[in-house]
Amino acid sequence: MAQGRFEEEDGFRAYLNQLRNYEPLDRATELKLARRWVRRHDQRAAQALVCANLRFVVKIANGYRNYGLRLADLVEEGNIGLLEAVRRFEPERGHRFMTYAAYWIRAYILAHVLKQRSMVGVGTGPLQSKMFFRLARERARISSQGHDAAEVDRQLAETFGTTEERVRQMSGRLEGRDLSLDALVFPSGGATGLDLLVDDAAEPDEAAAHAERGRLVRARVGAAMNDLSVRERYIVEHRLLSDGEGETLAEIGRHLGLSRERVRQLEERLKVKLQHQLADLVEDHERTALPAAA
Repeated sequence: MAQGRFEEEDGFRAYLNQLRNYEPLDRATELKLARRWVRRHDQRAAQALVCANLRFVVKIANGYRNYGLRLADLVEEGNIGLLEAVRRFEPERGHRFMTYAAYWIRAYILAHVLKQRSMVGVGTGPLQSKMFFRLARERARISSQGHDAAEVDRQLAETFGTTEERVRQMSGRLEGRDLSLDALVFPSGGATGLDLLVDDAAEPDEAAAHAERGRLVRARVGAAMNDLSVRERYIVEHRLLSDGEGETLAEIGRHLGLSRERVRQLEERLKVKLQHQLADLVEDHERTALPAAA
């Protein structure tokens, strides 16, 4: 195993040495090659564009070495991003190729870092990526001001345009690693993590009641949506009823041409409207749940 690792490291060092044979392109040569590729699909022109920028991929990949991944793997993903950039590049827009390619190189490297960090619970959307790479730094900055844990989570949620619960979930993901359910819980025992999982499934009558309540909620919300304006429906669909993170207040504001604060005010007003529509269902659910909680 160790010998294989050393051989891989030697191979990567040889690759880095080989990159010294490729010189950066001046603007005119770069433009000429890009046009040959776009207009005639000249494979040699595309290869020249790629080879001239391989060293830049290594430079970008070096910026992500602190996440416990091999530089060779980061470079490999970045090279895939470089190939994607060549495929999509439009030289007539007037941009230098590397300015454009840097986006795709970073995108592929970031996706690889997130994927390797955890198989579940992180995701690779723009909000998840932003939280992953900034959360630890922002938490340290806010904590240094003397705030308690609850206030830190509140400020982080505001900073990233998400919920405090999502901030706590992401923090837990970043502080730990995935563990196999097949691993032994205790070295001296035979029980695995899978053996000790609790079945949280509801009883059949509870599941039926929950499904019926969900049907009524969807019907009420659907009726309420008919009375909303176009922008109010957009806020409900893309923030309050979103399956994932939903759009941030700032993103919705840009789409609707409103300020972030105005979107927040509209969201609060919509929550009140929906609460009125669902008030009797909530009260009924609380009355039903009281005996079980007693």
